Amino acid sequence: MRTRELAIGALRSGLLGLLGLLSLLAAPSSADDWPGPRLAHVFSNDGTRFVRVLPGESVGDLVGFAGAGKGRYARGEFYVRQADRAYRLVADVELKNPVAPVDLLLSDSGYLITFDNWHNLGYGKAVAVYGPDGGLVAAWELEQLYGAEELKRIPSSVSSRWWRCAPFHFTDPAEQTRVYVGEALGGYFVFELATGAFQRFPGTLDCQPAGRPFSASFFE
Repeated sequence: MRTRELAIGALRSGLLGLLGLLSLLAAPSSADDWPGPRLAHVFSNDGTRFVRVLPGESVGDLVGFAGAGKGRYARGEFYVRQADRAYRLVADVELKNPVAPVDLLLSDSGYLITFDNWHNLGYGKAVAVYGPDGGLVAAWELEQLYGAEELKRIPSSVSSRWWRCAPFHFTDPAEQTRVYVGEALGGYFVFELATGAFQRFPGTLDCQPAGRPFSASFFE
């Protein structure tokens, strides 16, 4: 009987240890396993515009990758649909991402907003807005969005700061001039696409982690 009790206890301890290990592996705040960057396309809601994003090669410009190779940054090709239903290239610009953005949103009027950097969520230019001609409207690092003490409260991992929450979307779906972005401290941001202005609204909202690398909604 004693031997049986010891065996059951050992089995129970082993199962608890395995469950604990699985919970750690599943935690988004500690994960740093990213798939390789790939070609991306994002379309406007009305289908009249799309942007093609070509990954860059400047891994050495990412935080935590000192000594890695440096090269060209990601590029964005802006296309507009024509009367004959073909798409015409109107701009080909360098983006602020050493390798690739994590998420994209394109308005019907042609404004592109990008979020975060491949393998470096929350570092570098965490948000950037580009006009219909591809010109940069504004770009922000987290240090420009948060105070120093607030930054310390944002969950982090080896190479990322998990500041964003799902979802992100236009606050005015018809006009598509402002973008809502939830944030990890319970509030949210609103970014003005045309002017580059932003506001942060503190709150106590539950955070559903965003920033899964290379969302299937626009990456091929």
